[in-house]
Amino acid sequence: MIYLDYQATTPIDSEVASLVDDAARELWANPSSAHMAGLKSHEAIGKARRKIARLLGCRPHELYFTSGATEANNWAIATVEASPASHIVTSAIEHKSILDACRAFQRSGGELTVLPVNELGFVEPADVKKAIGPRTRLVSVMVANNEVGAVQPIAEIADVIAEAGIPLHTDATQAVGYVLDDFGQLPADLISFSSHKLYGPKGMGALYISDTFQASNKQIRSLLHGGGQEGGRRPGTENLPAIVGFARALELTKAVSATEKLRVSDLKNAFWNILAAEVPGIVRNSPDHDCLPNCLNIRIPGVDAGQLMAAVPQIAISAGSACNSNDQQPSHVLLAMGLSPDEARSSLRIGFGRTTTPADVFDAATAIAVVASHIRSE
Repeated sequence: MIYLDYQATTPIDSEVASLVDDAARELWANPSSAHMAGLKSHEAIGKARRKIARLLGCRPHELYFTSGATEANNWAIATVEASPASHIVTSAIEHKSILDACRAFQRSGGELTVLPVNELGFVEPADVKKAIGPRTRLVSVMVANNEVGAVQPIAEIADVIAEAGIPLHTDATQAVGYVLDDFGQLPADLISFSSHKLYGPKGMGALYISDTFQASNKQIRSLLHGGGQEGGRRPGTENLPAIVGFARALELTKAVSATEKLRVSDLKNAFWNILAAEVPGIVRNSPDHDCLPNCLNIRIPGVDAGQLMAAVPQIAISAGSACNSNDQQPSHVLLAMGLSPDEARSSLRIGFGRTTTPADVFDAATAIAVVASHIRSE
């Protein structure tokens, strides 16, 4: 199999997998227990938290572990109490975990504004400014889109809402390790990210909550009720092996970040060049600037993406977000960018990562070109 679906998930790093296994066997005691074995588990979590904080340029007490970015995103939206006095601003290309959480907020009585994007998938900071009102309590715009790779002008958006004194949440799941190396680069109050996009274990993520936000929101609403874990804000016995794996995965990702960004960008360009030469009329949905270096979204007019993928089962690619793979509806991201339903259904997402080789790129692009030609000739 040629795996080209890195926006959906990454394979766990072998060193990380070994570390997770060791932690599961050796650090199995409950971290909340007061005995020596429990204290050893507790310290392992603290060490992992400190490592992640150091790598991302934040403070350990600003990091709260969750079951993944979906939970972190839901929690960020839940920090705003749903009422007619509360207003949230988000964008039309957010991950479904944001959009669905925002719509639940709206159904519960809150006011919601979903901003449009331009044809390249970018949110306009001027639109954010226009949407802000006296009842706005939160703006949530992702750093980088998971379907087309568009890297949002998040710094400009942050400047706009800072003038109004409104908190910013951003989903950085796709960005950490590629376009976001340090949370100090990003003046956000809440940041979601996940382990399994960083060659770490699934079922593990975190929500960064800034000191400033914590100081002004003493009673941050939690999604769950229970024990006093995670500073009393995210109850439940911690997934210690995954937390330890998360920290090591991030460390390894940061160690190769600079060279890996260039490598996958070259692979993406080579892939596109082959298809552009071999497939007449092919369209690039991803922007050619301000884009994730490892994400390419393309459209082949006259070719149904599902039919093409079925014809190349040896190549792992997708027609959109993996979270919506059972949904037959066209991508909400591509529709928001102005594509028609038929155009969205003829679009493919290709993601590149650590295991991708130049041979993979040549073989996959050539196979897709041959199949696309065959489908068009039927």
